[in-house]
Amino acid sequence: MQLAWSELADGSRWRRTASSRRAPCAKSAGMSRCSAVLIALDEEHRIGDAVRSVRPYVDEVLVLDGGSVDRTCERAQQAGARVLEHPFDGFVSQKQRATLLARNDLVFALDADERVDRELARSLQEALDHAGSSGLAAWRVRRRNYLDGRPLRASGWYPDWRIRLFDRRRVSWSGEEPHDRLQTSGPVGVLAGHLIHDPSRTSAELRRSTRLHAERRAHSLARSSRLIGPLSAPLRALGHLLRKLLLNAALRDGRRGLTVALVGAGGVYQKYRRALQLRTGQ
Repeated sequence: MQLAWSELADGSRWRRTASSRRAPCAKSAGMSRCSAVLIALDEEHRIGDAVRSVRPYVDEVLVLDGGSVDRTCERAQQAGARVLEHPFDGFVSQKQRATLLARNDLVFALDADERVDRELARSLQEALDHAGSSGLAAWRVRRRNYLDGRPLRASGWYPDWRIRLFDRRRVSWSGEEPHDRLQTSGPVGVLAGHLIHDPSRTSAELRRSTRLHAERRAHSLARSSRLIGPLSAPLRALGHLLRKLLLNAALRDGRRGLTVALVGAGGVYQKYRRALQLRTGQ
C-alpha cells in the first residue's frame, strides 16, 4: 500500500493511504456537498458496515485511522472510504482532526459501531437539499442503543440525542476524555430516523468497555480542578444508580435496564476511586 505524509495547519502530521474508487452516490445535483467522517482503531469487523450505511448519501466518507494493527484500513477502503492515518491521541482531538481533513464544510459524524437507518438516510438527504438556506448550524439525531440483541426503550439510553450533521465553520469538538461533544454557534435542527448503535453489544462487552472508559476518564479527572475526596466514589456511584432507576426508568428495560444501571454505577465508582489514587500517588 502506497503511503505519503502531509501536515495540517497546526503542524500535526497524518498519513494518507491509497483510496479506493468512489461508490455510486444517491445524492441529487442540487444537494449541498457533505463528508461523513469516522475515527477508527482496530475496527475491521464493523467499519465496513458503518461506511456502507452512509456512503450512498454523501460525497465522501473519510476514515481517520488511529494506528490499527488489523485490517481496518483495508476494509474501510473496500467499502468506499478515503482513509487517512494519524496516531490516536484522544477522542476529542482525533474527531476534530478528522473534521478538518474532510473535503466539505458540511460534515456528518459517525462512529464505527453505528449505522444509518433508512429513515435517517431520507432525512439526511432532505437536510442537505435545504442546508444552504436553512440557517442551521447543525442537526441532531436519535441513537437507538442495543444491549443483548434488543433495543433499549429507556435507561437514559433512549432517546439518545446527538448532534451529528453540522457545518464545521460553526461547530467544534470539545469534552473531557473519553466523552466528546459538539459545541455549536447557531440554531440546531432535527433529523428523523435513528443511528443504530452497536446492535451486537452484549452485557459482557458493556462491562469491559465501561472499565476501559472509566480508567481513561479517571486520568482526565485527576488532572482537572474538580474536588475529589474519599466519599466521592461511593456517593457519585449511588447518585448514578438512583438516577438511572428513578429518573431514567431503567426497570422499563427489565434485566437489561438493571444491567445498564449497575454497570454504569460501577464505572462511576471505579472512575472516582482511581482518580483519587492518581492524585494522591497511591
